[in-house]
Amino acid sequence: MAEETEVALKESGKGSSMKIVMVMIIGGILLVAVSIGGVFFGMKHFGMLGGASAPQQNVDPHAHNPAIYFPLEPAFVVNFKDRGRTRFLQITMEVMARDPQIIEDIKAHMPLIRNNILLLLSNQQAEKLHSPEGKEEIRQSVLEEMIKILGEETGRIKVEGLYFTSFVTQ
Repeated sequence: MAEETEVALKESGKGSSMKIVMVMIIGGILLVAVSIGGVFFGMKHFGMLGGASAPQQNVDPHAHNPAIYFPLEPAFVVNFKDRGRTRFLQITMEVMARDPQIIEDIKAHMPLIRNNILLLLSNQQAEKLHSPEGKEEIRQSVLEEMIKILGEETGRIKVEGLYFTSFVTQ
């Protein structure tokens, strides 16, 4: 009988140690599953799996604002020589930007802008004023001059366009 009790005790000891091993294995599997789920949730939350997108950097805050057109008034009038005769050029222009602050910058520096544009226009050759390519070259030169002035004076250069609204030579 003592032998039977001893065998029963040995078997019961093996059973309880097996239960402990099984609980540890199941606990380890659960721990790994929870960890994987946490990593998966974190990646989705931070936009790494196509879920909620992470905040974008270096996006122009005015990229989707509507265009603002601002007339450069009064019209620019300059004289120039054409085959020995004095001729006149009158141009009205509007600038386009999407940031209202740029328009305020243009207003603040209008004397400098007008001065430089007048000097640029008065140095044009008559042949350039009569061709579409020449007019486009002048338009581009005026735009570049405005961008240069605003960059030097304010550090902001977001003028997106310059358009002639009237172009008269006489």
